[in-house]
Amino acid sequence: MNKGRKPDILCIGAQKAGTSWLHVALATRRDIWVPPFKELHFFDHKFIAECRRWAPWHVKQGLQGARARHLASASPPDEAYLAYLDRLQTAPILNGTWYKYIFSRAPEDQKCLDVTPEYSCIPDEGVDFFRRFLPQSKLIYLIRNPLDRLKSQLRMNAHRRKKLPSSPQEWEELLDMPALRMRGDYLNNVPRWSAHFAPDRLLYLPYGQIGKDPLSLLRKIEHHCGLPASEYPQAAERVHQTAPLQLPDYVIERLEELAAPQAAFLRTHFGESFYQET
Repeated sequence: MNKGRKPDILCIGAQKAGTSWLHVALATRRDIWVPPFKELHFFDHKFIAECRRWAPWHVKQGLQGARARHLASASPPDEAYLAYLDRLQTAPILNGTWYKYIFSRAPEDQKCLDVTPEYSCIPDEGVDFFRRFLPQSKLIYLIRNPLDRLKSQLRMNAHRRKKLPSSPQEWEELLDMPALRMRGDYLNNVPRWSAHFAPDRLLYLPYGQIGKDPLSLLRKIEHHCGLPASEYPQAAERVHQTAPLQLPDYVIERLEELAAPQAAFLRTHFGESFYQET
């Protein structure tokens, strides 16, 4: 067991842009090791105050889910693995020692993966720390059409409530959530990451290729991460599709206003052909 392991490959965003699909696809590879649960939140917990309110809860939920899955599938249970999960719930959590311990069970011949879309939102000092903490890791940033991404995130947030919004005031509360803007704020997030990471370290990919040609997109990721070509039996399957919900016209108008500067930035920064693929 190597207690000092760190991830070799990280998908840093964006939320509702195919990160769960990527996590599932790469997890099928024999040379990739994935943690017991998706979204570790180490860097955003460290640098975003709002994330510190709920990241420990997410870790607890993820570990409980991992334990339940193991007990349902393993006979007899792996006591060493259960002890490892227990250790990850023991305070202090979400510090550097905890983060490196997560990857301690990974075999030496496997690359470690962390998929946490909130990482794309960390401030400049966080990105600089990220670069110094992970001097050789490869990064992937999935970019989705801003309006489509906003709609998907808003629907997800609405479904997470005890009761679906039914009044302008309730919709306004959802529209005013800082995370709605922050997690798809390409205009500010992309330049910040690009200032610290050259293209050989950070790969931007359009979300639309997942539906049109998922294998081609995965080949680009393999090349970027130094992985041999592999088969992906679940590449064409949808993962965590947001439940449908009719958005009022006035809500869509607000989302269009939020999306417009983001779309203009993507066209300017990546080019029209890349934007059309988002």
